[in-house]
Amino acid sequence: MSCPTCGRTRIDLVGIANEVEERLRGCKKNIKVAVMGCVVNGPGEAKEADIGIAGGDGCGLVFKKGEVLYKVPEERLVDALMEEIEKL
Repeated sequence: MSCPTCGRTRIDLVGIANEVEERLRGCKKNIKVAVMGCVVNGPGEAKEADIGIAGGDGCGLVFKKGEVLYKVPEERLVDALMEEIEKL
C-alpha cells in the first residue's frame, strides 16, 4: 500500500514505492507493506500494515503495525525496510 501523497510529502514516493515493489517481487511472505509519504500521518494511516516506511525531510521512519521502530536517513529507508522484512 502507498499513500496518495499530499503537500507534506518530501520524498520521491513513487520512486521509493517502485523500488520496494521490485525488491519484494520474489518475497513469499504473507505480509502487508506500506510506503507512506509523511511521518506525520503515515504510521497511523498504515497501522494495518505489518511493516512500513514513512518519508520525512531527508529522513524517514520505519514502523511496524503503526508503531515507530526507528528513524533513518532517507537514503537508508528502503534498505532498513528490507532488513525488517527479513526479520518477519
